[in-house]
Amino acid sequence: MFFLFNYVLLTVCLHIFLLIAAPWRIFPRMAKKRKTPEFRNCKVSQSTNPRAPWRVFYTVEREGKPTRVFKSFVQQQDAYAFAESKEVEISNHGVRYGDIPAEVRRAFDYFRDQSAELRKIGCQVPTFENLVSKCLAGIRTAHEAKEKNQITVAEGVEQFLAYKASRVKERQIINLKTQLKRFAQDYGTDSMNSITTAQIESWLASLRSRKNPEKNAEPALLGALARNHYRATIHAFFKHGATPARAWNERNPVADLEPEKVEAGEPQAYNPEIVAKLMQAALDHKPELVPVIALGMFAGLRVSEAIIIDLDKLPRKAGEEFRVTGKTGARMATLTEAAAAWLAAQPRRKGKAWEKSPRMLVDAMQELFRIAAVDAIDNGARHSYISYRTAETRDVARVADECGNSVSTIKNHYRQLVTSEQAARFFAIRPESEASRQKKIVFLKGGKSA
Repeated sequence: MFFLFNYVLLTVCLHIFLLIAAPWRIFPRMAKKRKTPEFRNCKVSQSTNPRAPWRVFYTVEREGKPTRVFKSFVQQQDAYAFAESKEVEISNHGVRYGDIPAEVRRAFDYFRDQSAELRKIGCQVPTFENLVSKCLAGIRTAHEAKEKNQITVAEGVEQFLAYKASRVKERQIINLKTQLKRFAQDYGTDSMNSITTAQIESWLASLRSRKNPEKNAEPALLGALARNHYRATIHAFFKHGATPARAWNERNPVADLEPEKVEAGEPQAYNPEIVAKLMQAALDHKPELVPVIALGMFAGLRVSEAIIIDLDKLPRKAGEEFRVTGKTGARMATLTEAAAAWLAAQPRRKGKAWEKSPRMLVDAMQELFRIAAVDAIDNGARHSYISYRTAETRDVARVADECGNSVSTIKNHYRQLVTSEQAARFFAIRPESEASRQKKIVFLKGGKSA
């Protein structure tokens, strides 16, 4: 009985224990759930990604704009722990501290290491904040200055020409205007800072002659020497704009463009018969050209020197000297008998030898060569004078002094070009008189002349 009583008592106690403890094990869902924290700046959600289903969404500021981003987690508790720390961070500092890029951390590490070394050698190092602020302020200032000085090629050309007007001679100003205005026609609306070396190289290669364009379907490309002249002008223009005082362009795009190699041939001279034909055609059809051609052909002046000569100030007698100012400086040239004869044959006695523009001079000379049916030689008048004058005088130093050339240049290129007999015929060329013209008239039967 005793054992039976103990068995019954043990059974009753066991059932009572099970009634008390079993619900927590058998029905776990009845246990008290964990309270989900509430966030104002973050959001925790579950995705379908099997590897990292938990995501924490939060706001950061990138490049001045708020951006919504998220970070994934494998465990729920890790996601909530990150969300809680991020919530505190954003609440205390704002979204700007929500995401610091790795490059910023590396920059600060570099600053910390370098500043420590600099302080060891006695340098005063600003704080990281002041250093960054100063650098960014410098970038802003440079950008604002660049925007302020942003001008077009056409505007730059006008200002450059105005600057040069009081610093170079009139002839050079004319050349600058001619070449830069042509460049501005193609790139005038572009900003100076946008012009590249490749653009200038292509533009130079495409330049064509403007001589009598209406008579040529396809004007010839400019030669290497002419392209080099254009290149030098464009180089000076962009160098002027790149100075710190102007800052129209960050750098000179022509600086990397080397001049072309020019194959220089021997100077050519007109033979006396061609000179006589050309001079008489000028006197008969274009007398306004006679002073310029005579001063070049029979006194050795460059075209740029001849056009500014005042006819009223020339010597009254042949053989006398007169002052010439040119690119090699001032010198004394000789008024030969041939030059005096041709100047006396044309009607003008006062004013400049050429009173119109240099462009009109080029056109008039082209028309004269067409009328005279003569092939033009580049700088042929001056080359002819130096060649024949050297053969006539046999004094290279004297000719070099008269023409503003070097003795070595004349010895190397002009001394053996013509003979003394040809020189005598050259300097004997005079305007045809009415009597000589009458002698050329041949009377045919019937009373008609030919």
